[in-house]
Amino acid sequence: MDERPLVAQWPVARMMLMATTGFTGFYVTLSALPAQIASRGGSTASAGAATTVMLAATVVCQPLIPALLRRLSTSAVVALGMVVLGAPAPALIWAGSGAWLYAICLLRGVGFAIFTIAGTVSTGEIAPPGRHGELAGLYGLAAALPNVALVPLSVLLLHVVGFWPVAVIAALPVPGALLAIGGGWRTPLSEADLFGRGSDGDRAADGDRPRLAGRGAIGRTLTPAAVLCSLTVAGGAVVTILPIARPGFVATAGLALFGATAAAARWQAGARVRRHGVARLLPSACVVAAAGLMALAAGLSGGGAAVVLVACAATGVGYGAAQSLTLVSAFARAGPPARATASAVWNVAFDSGTAVGAILIGALIATSLGIWGAFAVLAALALAVVPLGAASGPRAAGEVRRRARG
Repeated sequence: MDERPLVAQWPVARMMLMATTGFTGFYVTLSALPAQIASRGGSTASAGAATTVMLAATVVCQPLIPALLRRLSTSAVVALGMVVLGAPAPALIWAGSGAWLYAICLLRGVGFAIFTIAGTVSTGEIAPPGRHGELAGLYGLAAALPNVALVPLSVLLLHVVGFWPVAVIAALPVPGALLAIGGGWRTPLSEADLFGRGSDGDRAADGDRPRLAGRGAIGRTLTPAAVLCSLTVAGGAVVTILPIARPGFVATAGLALFGATAAAARWQAGARVRRHGVARLLPSACVVAAAGLMALAAGLSGGGAAVVLVACAATGVGYGAAQSLTLVSAFARAGPPARATASAVWNVAFDSGTAVGAILIGALIATSLGIWGAFAVLAALALAVVPLGAASGPRAAGEVRRRARG
């Protein structure tokens, strides 16, 4: 077993670079495109609709990607998704705000669906035995770094230069697809590997099973997926409304803190899951996110800038940690024959939550709830899934132990 740091191993380093360029194409437009629509006179709801259309297309297509992975190599599917995500992006410069804009968002959503499913599957295919949690954290870090840098930077670029640099950067997945081309993503991963247990004999037996386990795998991954979805609803709301509610420095700094703490928490949660377990860490992530959302409610409804910034940082911690923890749980519950199915369920939960949050926050604010009440609803949703977070770990770990012994 290779004991070198994972980032020093070329397949892992290549995967991280690939993830960074791919997610750059997504995150650079996440806040800037709604803000661009709003600056042209669009309503809060219509601004959020651009994100919702893209992610709705993503969610609809994601369940279809496992079948594609049965026919093509993971690397080829990743490359295809990156091209479809990035190639239409420059057209956003001339798209205006009508049907043409939403058609581009829809096409990019299809590419994002392909990329996210295949990219997540790649973590299972190259993870050394016993180190999948660590690799999931590194993949999460690579995926989150564009969020840290580009969500706030894109808003700044929009106000200082205009939208065209944002659209150009969003095309970066096209050259980045070259990183996905090639072999090396076929290392088998056993269920025992997810928690550092098992033997070569276990892994050989796993390799004889079908790659997709079907409905059983979907059912086993619904619990962590529900937790993830509730927190990505909050994430979609934050990145959509903050540049509109507090444009300028507060939005830029708040989005930077949200992204930075999410990236760090996603990385560290993946690294620590073997020691502390999903059942302990995931409920804590939900509680921290809920506290951050309540603080954000106070900050955006009359509090100072400092309150908003601290709230963004706290929300990011819970949001980021939940991503790695639910991914590890989903892979453990589904088992290696169904990692593509587990990836699809996890990504559908992530993207549907983000899409719902982007449009729900505007709808809630438009009611008598206002900003304070809208974020209080999101905080209550995060707290409501704490029991599901506690239930996401023991069953997965128990299945791993039983199958490793068998």
